[in-house]
Amino acid sequence: MDTISDSPAFDIVGIGMSTIDLLKVVEEFPEGEGVTEVIENRLQGGGPVASALVTAAKLGASAAIVDRIGSDWRGELVRHEYRAAGVDTRFLELEPDRETTFAAVLVRQRDGARHVIFSPGNFTPLAIDEMPVQAIKRAKVLHLNGRHWPGCVDAALAIRGAGGLVSFDGGAGRFHERLRELLPLVDIHISARDFVANLAESDDTGEQLAAMIGLGAKIAAVTDGENGSWFATEEGEVFHQPAFAVEPIVDTTGCGDVFHGAFLFAHLRGWSVKEAATFASAAAALNATELGGRGHLATLEEIRELIVQG
Repeated sequence: MDTISDSPAFDIVGIGMSTIDLLKVVEEFPEGEGVTEVIENRLQGGGPVASALVTAAKLGASAAIVDRIGSDWRGELVRHEYRAAGVDTRFLELEPDRETTFAAVLVRQRDGARHVIFSPGNFTPLAIDEMPVQAIKRAKVLHLNGRHWPGCVDAALAIRGAGGLVSFDGGAGRFHERLRELLPLVDIHISARDFVANLAESDDTGEQLAAMIGLGAKIAAVTDGENGSWFATEEGEVFHQPAFAVEPIVDTTGCGDVFHGAFLFAHLRGWSVKEAATFASAAAALNATELGGRGHLATLEEIRELIVQG
């Protein structure tokens, strides 16, 4: 898709799904037939890799998205939101007569819990020969969650061959056996407890971290919402990062995505794993104080203030 001469060196290139999220706050999740009153609505961009890139870009990293979306109104909104956040969209392809991924997210008012109703879109996954391979090779980090399979595996091989890093986000409910082919290529593996429990075939945090490091991760983390996150490194460092207490908790949608984006931003600045984990935890907590996966993408100053406050 690209050549060396026209491929800028981004801090982060992400290959993932770009969605539009329609968020609806409700008192309780509906059961069976009936009518549920909506307290608040919001429409915004989403997607695990997408929101991580938006987070990192807003903090100051250079980021680009590699994805294919539909040529519908949702696709236009996706592109607009990327550009507004500073994410480069030159590798975001619009496929004619296709639909962009759409998610309706019910958010429970009292605790920010969510229920997602998901329409995956009908675009064609990108193959490696349709991806900007030179831009991927020149990036410092390639961020993935397994979308655009198997092209994402080839992309991981490409950046590793060029000396870059691969970052992976395994979301809750998203484990698939085929990902075992990709995970040995991952340097920074931060995944939800549900994902890692399936990967490690264990509910023990220590065994989960050991499985991630055993597959080749240099940095591994298990995230668990309000319980915080557990980190391990290939050098043997292991620690627990508590979640930051913030009020109000409005919506936990996208907090894991923000965690990834903030962690990568901090890691690329040369911070220690502990410093990056603390920074990411604070950024994720602040995002939960407003509605949406990108509800409150905090500034550096806001994140630092929360860290100081503890």
